[in-house]
Amino acid sequence: MTVEIGILFAILLGMAYLFFTEKLPVDLTAFIGLVIFTLAGFVTPGEAFTGFSSAAVITMLSIFFVSGALLHTGVADIIGGRVHTFIGNKEVPLIIAIMLVAGVLSAFMNNIAATAVLLPAVSSISKKTGVSPSRLFIPLSFGAILGGTTTLIGTPPNILAAEMLRERGLPSFGLFDFTPLGSVLLLGGILFMITVGRKFLPDTDIGKSVSPDRELSRMYQIEQNLFSIRIPFGSDLDGKTLGQTMLGSSLGVQVVGIVRDEKKQLAPSGNSVLLGGDVLLVKGRYSELNELFRVRGVEIEEGARATLERASSRVSGIAAKLVPDSGMVHKTLRQIGFRVRFGAIVVGIRSNGELIDTNLAERPLQAGDEIIAIGTQAQLDTIALERDFEVSQRGRSTFRDLEDHLFLLRVPEGSPLAGATVGESRMSELVGLTIAGIMRGGETHLATDPEESILAGDELLVAGEPSKIRSILALGNVTLEQDVSESVIMTDNMGMVEATVAPRSHAAGKTIAGLRFADKYGLQVLALWREGKPIHTGLPKRRLRFGDALLVQGPWNKIRLFGADPDFITLSPQAQEPRRKNKAWFAVGGLLLMIAMVVTGWQPIHVAAFTAATFVVLFGAITMEEAYRAVEWRAIFLVAAILPVGIAMERTGGAHLLSLSVTTIAGPYGPYAVLAGLVLLSSMLSQALDGAPAVVLLTPVALQAAEQMGISPMPVMMGISLAASAAFMTPFSHKANLLVMGAGGYKVSDYLKVGTPLTIVLLAVLVYLIPMFFPL
Repeated sequence: MTVEIGILFAILLGMAYLFFTEKLPVDLTAFIGLVIFTLAGFVTPGEAFTGFSSAAVITMLSIFFVSGALLHTGVADIIGGRVHTFIGNKEVPLIIAIMLVAGVLSAFMNNIAATAVLLPAVSSISKKTGVSPSRLFIPLSFGAILGGTTTLIGTPPNILAAEMLRERGLPSFGLFDFTPLGSVLLLGGILFMITVGRKFLPDTDIGKSVSPDRELSRMYQIEQNLFSIRIPFGSDLDGKTLGQTMLGSSLGVQVVGIVRDEKKQLAPSGNSVLLGGDVLLVKGRYSELNELFRVRGVEIEEGARATLERASSRVSGIAAKLVPDSGMVHKTLRQIGFRVRFGAIVVGIRSNGELIDTNLAERPLQAGDEIIAIGTQAQLDTIALERDFEVSQRGRSTFRDLEDHLFLLRVPEGSPLAGATVGESRMSELVGLTIAGIMRGGETHLATDPEESILAGDELLVAGEPSKIRSILALGNVTLEQDVSESVIMTDNMGMVEATVAPRSHAAGKTIAGLRFADKYGLQVLALWREGKPIHTGLPKRRLRFGDALLVQGPWNKIRLFGADPDFITLSPQAQEPRRKNKAWFAVGGLLLMIAMVVTGWQPIHVAAFTAATFVVLFGAITMEEAYRAVEWRAIFLVAAILPVGIAMERTGGAHLLSLSVTTIAGPYGPYAVLAGLVLLSSMLSQALDGAPAVVLLTPVALQAAEQMGISPMPVMMGISLAASAAFMTPFSHKANLLVMGAGGYKVSDYLKVGTPLTIVLLAVLVYLIPMFFPL
């Protein structure tokens, strides 16, 4: 171990950590690594960017074009649509057929594209047969992943393995050299899924007789979160638009429909005018809204600052900054137990120059945040002595900063709040406000205990933004009704479909509000499915993730337009973008042209693939714009930037050192043990990182280990490339797994239960069979 190798391994460990945690995008991590390797002299400037012109990258790029052509011309749809016609309604034959179809498609398409194109077909099969989607979507993604192992172009690890052998002047793999072993893996995976795997698949009973809309509504538990609000005549809401009322933000609900004179207007826009007598169909948490309505009848009063100053002989204020090395950083006030620990009440947090006064208990603290609290002198002394804080201001001057953020709420006789305790009022949870004190009988009681009762006639000293309270008071005497059926939000001209965030989607990482979803598509999002459960609250502010499923409702013409958006995959055939079926033969022709050029030995794979890509665009099977959208640029840049790592591994001697370790540990047990060790290492790296980096990192090690053991490099390279595709243990191991997670309603544990034994079985099969096809 030299210093140079130590530095190299330290950089690689840092990159592996960032790959695994995704604190930075994986392609950016690869870019940073490439810059460091170049500046540190591990690779020369001339070698640094050879990955961008490598045959492997050209092949991958071209395959994305051809995959896109097969998608846009409907070739994949036609194949997937025949499954139910020929197979019928039984679960086991359906699993076999779906995995076989996905496997055949992904042999010549990108694995993720093959999964995406079959999602709507499999969803439709589930509805027609009554087989739960959770029984079919994991087999779909696993079949696509396994099908990619059957050809050279089926998956990036295979392409990279062949190219890295060719670059070193060694015999490389042909287009169908992977087919015997890949076919065994695919058939073995199918056999496993229909015998052992299906026992671990979750099962949601949907029933064949249930209509698609009602089925989706029940799966997303819409009825349990549906109720109505009746607007009385003479209400302040009468004549206002839905957008002007700000009902969604003030009440934390979603208005999904308006009933007027027994006529329903579903998915109303922000411009919809409300009238007295209207019944609003609302989705949210009934119990929370019912509790929230207890504040009706309170009166907002001014004079909070004067109240504080009158009480300043007994209480005071403090502003204290959180020091950078504090153990409270990234924790919330609730997690810290601030109230119990210090007794004082936090009424504001100043962060980056902005004073925050709502939802204080749930906001993670950052280094440098300034906490503004009120309490007795003794309580504030405790804060001042705490090493986590640095006092920046103390005394009456602290109150001046709070003048616009404090107000009084008077509790009248008959108010539902009268008799409740401060804790039971749930002001912080429901409206983001903090009760800092109570004025009663001419005296001010600050830093009140959560068990303190609120009495009629009390004036509550409250910190926060009063707009939410004002919005609730403006509702007037509206009434809530909980007995609302899911059927009220269903009509013939309104559709309800499920959609999932597509690969390479621009929507990933953005909020529904940020996308202006309702304005852009004319549709409303009723619920979000994430990690095995539906989410109904806070939808506008939730950031979408790849693999999320959305329940969307609106007019069918709007849904069809939505189905053409490349950022989402709709799981309903009625919402699919029209395919260019008259160009299907050109898409198939491009694929056959590539195969013919490689099989006859006329051109190498990267030239043949690029020719096929040009062919499908030239003859209109796919447009250039569609082709660019079909490319998974993140994977392209990741592979291009990571390829020079192999050069650095060999030049520094790092590969030699690791290969010596492999042969020292496994060598005494024979070449099978060396092969098994490399196969296991490749699979484990691909579970945590990605198949492509796993192959790049292990190729120099595998080749030198083979040389030291005196065995052929072909079997070990076949082993690490195929093992790198054995990524089944988590939804994050492969994007095909993540793509079906929301649509299938899966949890992370579902992949672990099904994927772990499958991975073990397939790795054992590989170690046993590889030497039969490629002798050691």
